[in-house]
Amino acid sequence: MNTDALIEAISVKDVNVDKFAQLAVSDERIRDEIVRQMVAHPNIMVYYHCYYVVDKASRQRPDLFYPYWPEIAALLKHPNSYHRDFALTIIANLTQVDQDDLFTGIYDDYFAHINDDKFMTGQCCVQNSVKILRHRPALREQIVALLLDIDHQCTYTEKQKAVLRADILDVFDDVYEQVRDKTGVNAFIQKSISSISPKTRRKAKELVKKHNL
Repeated sequence: MNTDALIEAISVKDVNVDKFAQLAVSDERIRDEIVRQMVAHPNIMVYYHCYYVVDKASRQRPDLFYPYWPEIAALLKHPNSYHRDFALTIIANLTQVDQDDLFTGIYDDYFAHINDDKFMTGQCCVQNSVKILRHRPALREQIVALLLDIDHQCTYTEKQKAVLRADILDVFDDVYEQVRDKTGVNAFIQKSISSISPKTRRKAKELVKKHNL
């Protein structure tokens, strides 16, 4: 499949993501091209569908996408928030195979997006942090402390911060048993019971019951 044919096929509204993810895993040339189009193509139907493919394929075979780390990490500073989201998601996928400890070098740039100009990108950063917590246990306490300090880390509105707390509670739910000092996490959960966000209140009450707080 040449580049023009690939772009045409992947840009269709109902693109078969599974099919292209399998192709990206099995064919290095197609993998190269899909990553390249995700990074550089100006048409949202192309670059966004390429992202869907890379996300799925890199969760299946992160080792095959690790060589693209520099190109993907560079998207953390992209002016388009969609591309920043791509970087946040795919880098988190790749931390599973980060044998060169590349994530340490971009830690600050990565988590700066907790306070991204776009609130949904801030959410994307928090949501993907759960994968980093799973793959990089040595960073667990550091990342948990960062999430606990969300009120000071972010300049979002109070309503947006309340919504973001629900995402943080989802992260804490996933890693709760692995956190050494649960004092701060427990206090965060308890405080969230009175959140102005119904979703956050529901999640906090669920965790209080689940963990007998």
